[in-house]
Amino acid sequence: MKKNIRPGALFRGAPLASFDHRQKQFHIKNIVILGDSVAYGYGTKGGIAKHLKETFAGCTVTNLGINGLTSKGLIDRLRSGSWDRYLSSADMVLLNIGGNDLLRGFRNSGAKGLVRQFSQLKRTYRKNLLDIYQHIRSLNEDVLIVQNNLYNSMKKEFQYFGFTNLLFRIWNTAIGEDGVIISRTDIMGKNPSIWLDAIHPNEDGYKLMHELLMKTLKTTGIDFSLQDQAGKPSQN
Repeated sequence: MKKNIRPGALFRGAPLASFDHRQKQFHIKNIVILGDSVAYGYGTKGGIAKHLKETFAGCTVTNLGINGLTSKGLIDRLRSGSWDRYLSSADMVLLNIGGNDLLRGFRNSGAKGLVRQFSQLKRTYRKNLLDIYQHIRSLNEDVLIVQNNLYNSMKKEFQYFGFTNLLFRIWNTAIGEDGVIISRTDIMGKNPSIWLDAIHPNEDGYKLMHELLMKTLKTTGIDFSLQDQAGKPSQN
């Protein structure tokens, strides 16, 4: 995972390859969540934002997730400038986007049409992601960008389960670049008890998503300095 972290102001004074989490800590004061209904926390009491507020006590978590948002829709929102003030002061941005790109292709053209369009959809998604990363960094070059990859929440009994598994694996290869940390939520698809419906996690699902995120952050070598409710630093 270390190769996915972009050296910036957070990492000055320590070579990336030899970074020692015992020597340097980081305090997260502002987190921004961007993306679709999964980012928003559809059908739950706060989604992953609730867990981030508990983990990073005293931190401001701004959830800008929008139900039904596609990667193109996210670019349009970013370019409007209405979110610039949040992103420019963020220490970490969490992205969850791309599921609706696939879903719209399926709804518009069916399974066969999605297969025919898949390569073009993936190329467009990749281009959109690069634009999203660039826009965020143009506002805040030192922000930590983390993106969830996509999971397959369909039941194994579903007719196209094996097919969709393959599509998601290929689709996920479009995610990330140097400096983007990928939280691999795809393993959530193996747990049948964490789904609100065929797409969205339930409360237990968001708890697991948060646990995977924190595990991912720890494996990067970053040691986050957390705060208790009194504002005193505590170690994670």
